Amino acid sequence: MGGKFKSNLNFKIIIRSFIIVFIVFSLSSIFVYRQTAKKFHSNVTKEIRLESQLVNKDISDIFEKNKIILNTIEANEDIRIYLKEVTTRKDITTNILYKKIIKTFNNIIELNDGIDNIWIANEQANFYLDAHNNIDYKNYDIYKRPWRDLAANSTDVILTDTYTEYSNSKQVVSIVKAFREDSNIIGYMGININLEKIPKIMKNYIVGKKGMNFLINKNKEYIYSYVGDSQYDIDFKNELIDSISSIDNNCQEYKKIIYMNDTYYIYYKEIVLNNWGIIQLISEKDIDQDIREFLKIILIVFSIAATLLLLTIIFEGVSYKFNENKLKVQARTDSLTGSNNRSYFMELAVNEFNLAKKQNRQFNVLMLDIDYFKSVNDNYGHRIGDMVLENMARLSVKSLGKNAIFGRIGGEEFAAIIMDIGEMEAFIAAEDLRTKISEMDIDTHKGRISINVSIGLTSMKKNDLHLKDIIERADEAMYEAKKSGRNKVKIK
Repeated sequence: MGGKFKSNLNFKIIIRSFIIVFIVFSLSSIFVYRQTAKKFHSNVTKEIRLESQLVNKDISDIFEKNKIILNTIEANEDIRIYLKEVTTRKDITTNILYKKIIKTFNNIIELNDGIDNIWIANEQANFYLDAHNNIDYKNYDIYKRPWRDLAANSTDVILTDTYTEYSNSKQVVSIVKAFREDSNIIGYMGININLEKIPKIMKNYIVGKKGMNFLINKNKEYIYSYVGDSQYDIDFKNELIDSISSIDNNCQEYKKIIYMNDTYYIYYKEIVLNNWGIIQLISEKDIDQDIREFLKIILIVFSIAATLLLLTIIFEGVSYKFNENKLKVQARTDSLTGSNNRSYFMELAVNEFNLAKKQNRQFNVLMLDIDYFKSVNDNYGHRIGDMVLENMARLSVKSLGKNAIFGRIGGEEFAAIIMDIGEMEAFIAAEDLRTKISEMDIDTHKGRISINVSIGLTSMKKNDLHLKDIIERADEAMYEAKKSGRNKVKIK
């Protein structure tokens, strides 16, 4: 009663401990989450500012580099002479500098990654010539080009928005400058920038695992989009443009937008050079990632601790059960031979006897006794005598099979119960066992020893009311085997 009370008490203590740990863990998690969330916006603001500055710098570097190249080319005297000498479209290819200029353009392109094309245009002759030798005599109209008015009204290099290039219908951005002489425009020179670098730059500075970047021009048209052109994506991009109109350019206030069931924070920053806009979206899930990782660690630690506690309890229970079973086995087993001892053999025999009576099943009892065992002990010593008992018991269990019940009754005497076979089959099994024992050689430090056994066999009769009557009859049969010369099987 005391042990049961103590067990219940320990169980209640364990349950209460689990509840307390769970409550502490939950409250701590909520506190950590709130404190971390408070610091998040300031940390992310710093990160997004840095990312925006890096995007701004990388894109600006492309333009600045090509601006320098264009200013350098402006000093090329051959180009100035060519633009002045070509006064009609017929002069384009006949001028002596024609091939040299195209070669110069191609050399510059080869040395400067990111330049898609270099071209010149003459306002008087109204012609266009580029590095790929694209010339138009009919449809080209310099006054309709999107860069013409900007360049004509500026003494510096101008940067266009994206437009469709005349010669190849590509979407390009151009750096253009007007060539002047005595305040008169003699022509224009432009570098078309390869926009293929823009996606790489935008992808390099994505914030978070699920972040998205977009680039728009000053007219709020997309130059680079992370998403596609499905109707869903088009609607999303339109909504995004509407959202940035009221966003703080310094990333101090945030709006949210939903894309594919994920919520994103919107950040917007303009590029100083050309008033393009960088839109950066950060997934709300990425924002919570650090918090989730921290809570995950706490959960893992908590789970490990709880698992260790549970394993300790289980281990203690298993150890107790193991020791209990071990004691039971020790109480039932003969310590020398490993067979069932007398008391446990009799317990099993009674159960089998009652079952056989109730179900009308066949029931056979064998009594075995080692012949002249006393001589073995006297001549070889008890240590070898013990070896004989061990070997004989081991062979008997193996020979009779797992369905037989075998046990040591005392000294050199053993017994076996065999169910569900007739008396003659039991006799054959007993005779087979006797033969195997007699043929068995036991290796000892004093040489090989052979033994014989006498076996008595009997079967349950209809008038047998008690197990002891059957055992006595088998015992009598065994003594008859000894009296008739030993090393025999007798049935009674």
